[in-house]
Amino acid sequence: MTQAAVTDTLTVEKYELMTMLQEAVREVVRDELARWSATAASKSWDIEEGSVLWEDLRALKEEFREGRAQLFSHTEVFGP
Repeated sequence: MTQAAVTDTLTVEKYELMTMLQEAVREVVRDELARWSATAASKSWDIEEGSVLWEDLRALKEEFREGRAQLFSHTEVFGP
């Protein structure tokens, strides 16, 4: 007699998955930037033009121009 393993599955719409991933990535980036800024010897930060981060920041700037982005308070980002 064979045994079958049953796993739980979750169906997520593509947009929901993208939103969840964006939130997770933003949290990781916030944590890394906070850690970096607390330990960085230099307080300046050069971003290479054409890099992925450069392009992401340009896209974010455009989202702000179009009113599709919002800023969060310090508490919302880092907690109380």
